[in-house]
Amino acid sequence: MMETVVIVLLAYLIGAVPSGYLIGRIFYGVDLKKTGSGNIGATNAYRTLGMKAGLAVFFCDFMKGVIAVHLGMPEPTTVLLCALFAIIGNDWSIFLKFKSGKGVACGVGAFTYICAPATIASFIVWLIVFRWKKIVSLASIAGAPVVPIVIWVLGEPWEYVAFSLAAALIVVVKHKENIERLLRGEEKPIIQGKKETTFSSLWRLFFSFSSSCSIPL
Repeated sequence: MMETVVIVLLAYLIGAVPSGYLIGRIFYGVDLKKTGSGNIGATNAYRTLGMKAGLAVFFCDFMKGVIAVHLGMPEPTTVLLCALFAIIGNDWSIFLKFKSGKGVACGVGAFTYICAPATIASFIVWLIVFRWKKIVSLASIAGAPVVPIVIWVLGEPWEYVAFSLAAALIVVVKHKENIERLLRGEEKPIIQGKKETTFSSLWRLFFSFSSSCSIPL
């Protein structure tokens, strides 16, 4: 029992590492909490600091989810607790006065480790909605519930379904301000620049799904 508690607390601390904040301050001399949207996720890093920064933040947040889940192996209950607390740590970091990201990149890493088909299905829905409206937050809100639905359809253990549902709710709740702007018609879409290459466009979509969809989870 004590070993499980220690592992779960470690998962929280891993998730709480403020990747975006550290990358912004150390390599760019920029505090992402005070720049752009104020979020330290990959999307704000991409918009504010560029593609390389966005990729670095995404990779670090993604790996936080993977490492945390790996710590809980092979016990399913411990795996889920580690994933959940890593996302909580990412969203409410003890290192940033319990304020940080929205949990999507971290959640994507965790869920990819647990159930890759659900992550792929979520991305497909996200991509369809984003291509339609060009609004990252709307696509993210639409994509989050897909994960628990797919896990349920695949007949995975009910613990996995319950966890993925809780994670999806966290993502939606963290988008409260985005939802309010959407209802007022004030949420800004991402417009592809005329000089943007296909490669840049693909990376932009990748960052957007991982963060301001920001898992996520």
